[in-house]
Amino acid sequence: MERTILTSMAIRILLVDDHTVLREGLKALLNSETDLRVIGDVSDGRQAIEAVRSLHPDIVVTDISMPGLSGFECVRVLRQEHPNLKIIILSMHANHEYVTKVLQHGANGYVVKQADAGEVIAAIRAVMAEGAYLSPSISKHLIDDYLSRNPARQAGPRLTTREREVAQLIAEGQITREISEVLTISVKTVETHRANIMKKLNAKSPADIIKYAIKKGWISLDD
Repeated sequence: MERTILTSMAIRILLVDDHTVLREGLKALLNSETDLRVIGDVSDGRQAIEAVRSLHPDIVVTDISMPGLSGFECVRVLRQEHPNLKIIILSMHANHEYVTKVLQHGANGYVVKQADAGEVIAAIRAVMAEGAYLSPSISKHLIDDYLSRNPARQAGPRLTTREREVAQLIAEGQITREISEVLTISVKTVETHRANIMKKLNAKSPADIIKYAIKKGWISLDD
């Protein structure tokens, strides 16, 4: 018997994946958390679009490679119809082309299926609180791709000293609360700096901040 007591403010989740075993396992994992609740699960993009229209989830966790309507097209349609909906990609693909394309279509986060199960939980919470999440391995792929295409590390927009500190920590994978603790500033101040950074860089996702950090030489690839 299910004994988890859900909070009244539990995050409402829709799962989209054509592998039933994966969906069922992920559903059990997420429903074991008091602040998370899977309200539906479907096997393809077309079903996902209909499910979002009827169930009104807070966040969708979806694969890319599915029969019928692909994850890319599904994300594009969902973003157009539901601008405030949060979307996380859970995929076996970690290459630059997949990640960049799906972020451009409007996804808020990207987690590789090879990641620890707890990372999916962390990603959902981060996207709901921060607005974005990328698996560390995804960040590394973006960095490597950027360096192969842009070895000269071109200059970018000017940030203030504090904005630079916040941008570097974001690029290193720190979330707002962690940045607040490291810099000894309030969470609200970090959020203000984050918004200013995104505006100055014309950034659409954390990937753009990572690229800027690489241009400036702030991130070490030896870790």
